[in-house]
Amino acid sequence: MGNMWGSNRGAVERFQKGREALFNEFKERSDPENLVGNRRIVNGNQNAEEIEKTFCEILQLDLITLKSRLQTDDYNAYTVLCAFIWRAIKIDEEINCITELIREAFDIAERLDDEYEASGEKGDLFGLPFSVKSNFFIKNYDVTCGLAKLLEQPKTTTCPMVEFLSDQGAIPFCFTNVPQGLLSYVSSNPIYGTTKNPWDFSRTPGGSSGGEAALLAAGGSAFGIGSDLAGSLRIPAAFCGLVTLKPTQDRLCVTDTHGGLPGRGRLGLSFGFYTKTVNEQEFLLRTIVGNPSYLELCPMSSPAKLGKTSITPEEKLVIGWFTDDGFNPVVPSNRRAVEETIQNLKEQGHKIVEFKLSDVSEEFPSFVVANMLFRNVMPDNGAYMSEMYGGEQYDEYMKLFIRLVRVKQNVVVSWLIRYGAMPLAKLLLSKRLACIGSAYNSDLAACRQNQENTDTFKLHWIRYWKSKGLDALICPSFITPAQPFEYPAQLSNGAFLTGLFNMLDFPAGVVPVAPVKKRDVDLLNDPVDGFPLEGDILLKKQRESAQQSAGLPNAVQVVTLPNCEEMCIRVMKLVEETSSGVQRLQWKHDKNDSDPVDVNNTPSGVVESMEHFKRLDLHRVK
Repeated sequence: MGNMWGSNRGAVERFQKGREALFNEFKERSDPENLVGNRRIVNGNQNAEEIEKTFCEILQLDLITLKSRLQTDDYNAYTVLCAFIWRAIKIDEEINCITELIREAFDIAERLDDEYEASGEKGDLFGLPFSVKSNFFIKNYDVTCGLAKLLEQPKTTTCPMVEFLSDQGAIPFCFTNVPQGLLSYVSSNPIYGTTKNPWDFSRTPGGSSGGEAALLAAGGSAFGIGSDLAGSLRIPAAFCGLVTLKPTQDRLCVTDTHGGLPGRGRLGLSFGFYTKTVNEQEFLLRTIVGNPSYLELCPMSSPAKLGKTSITPEEKLVIGWFTDDGFNPVVPSNRRAVEETIQNLKEQGHKIVEFKLSDVSEEFPSFVVANMLFRNVMPDNGAYMSEMYGGEQYDEYMKLFIRLVRVKQNVVVSWLIRYGAMPLAKLLLSKRLACIGSAYNSDLAACRQNQENTDTFKLHWIRYWKSKGLDALICPSFITPAQPFEYPAQLSNGAFLTGLFNMLDFPAGVVPVAPVKKRDVDLLNDPVDGFPLEGDILLKKQRESAQQSAGLPNAVQVVTLPNCEEMCIRVMKLVEETSSGVQRLQWKHDKNDSDPVDVNNTPSGVVESMEHFKRLDLHRVK
């Protein structure tokens, strides 16, 4: 390790030693060989094969069925927890998504089973193991966000969302990986390493909730929880083929977390779940949103319970759509996802209306809005982020971003960037790069004015929305499918498409609709009809990042007006029901159970993935 950690070296060494010991302990405790004869294991515990069979049955169940089987005593909490830990550790050994195990997990499962035997009562989420994004506080655990300086500073409180889910009988059993300092969509840092996308080991699962998405997509947890400041739930959902919904900020308020940017500008910070279906998403949201027990833990959250989300065949909606946000074009696969979704809904009789961002407000064209967003992300021009990274080892995939943030703190350098480099970049390299690089609050008055402009723009957006009579809006989930690790630090421009709805504080969900197809990639390389580069270096990088992406998950984003989560869920259901969907990943328990792979024509990261994961068709009927 040398002196790379400086004064934090001892803390890092102690943490990594303790982490390895706990992983080994959990691996042993969940190994079927070591559970033979254990009275807590149900459905047969006489030999390891019998226990493995039970574990595999449990791990193949969807969330709603698993919940039901736990409620009807087909399984108990301890057996289910052992099954998920057994699988999660195997997954982590391949994709590195778990940062820390929660040492009380086995004790919690034992207590739940013992209390049920004594009282005959179970919570609604009894025995469901879930993973926790590692920026959520749990008492006696560090929240480092991949920063060594935050080791050995255990929290004294537990996040109300984790506490509520635990009170309902769910079992938090691990923390998952995030980017260094949170503000990126590559989940990588020097303490915990880089998380791989289970669909393609050469690509990122996204961020900042990337470890959560990777573990759930790989089948290592029953559900996951995360936060979203500029797409941190939605980008990983799109990259990993999952469902999520970013609520309006105060519809589900959560405290006792590291939000990434304390004191941020006009940018809604939302919290939510990762699931594999919209019904699972609704089930979890309905459990917590407006629940009086949750309000006792977090009084700032809205008391409004989730209302009606069903829709009859006779009900027809007005759905807006766009594929071009006016700031950054999306690659053909992501454009097609929206176009096919809209066509499917049109065939179902819903009214489809094009949403033109250029018509929202003459005062705020898209590049002005993008500049506004990036100024809201860093109202202090990155001073807080720069201080966080001070004295830290820079992650290899984030060092470009970190160095840019830190160098801008020099007054002279900052002036030269804004008034010299950025105007030149606009002319010669990229108007998008120039827009991001010149996003700067020169003083408090400028910061205040930017927030006023944000409020004004939000009103313009809502008035335009109302003028179209929209129930919901469908747009791309991101600018590309899952990217190789080196691209997120170079493509901050992608965050506009998701961060826009944090700035507006609108509910926004992601639903996987179909895989990327070979023709999407072929079209990507058509400079006229596919993906024009406009002489822009960022668009060139974007095109590079989407090469060889055939077969990866492809999703759309569903947006509604503030506090209209019910409508968002309704439309997400429609999208899910009318799309072909993406395959699911299933861990290969038997490594001899291999699918034929054309190694010469399959990306190496996909070949690695297919060594460990089967692709299962959904058999969804349109």
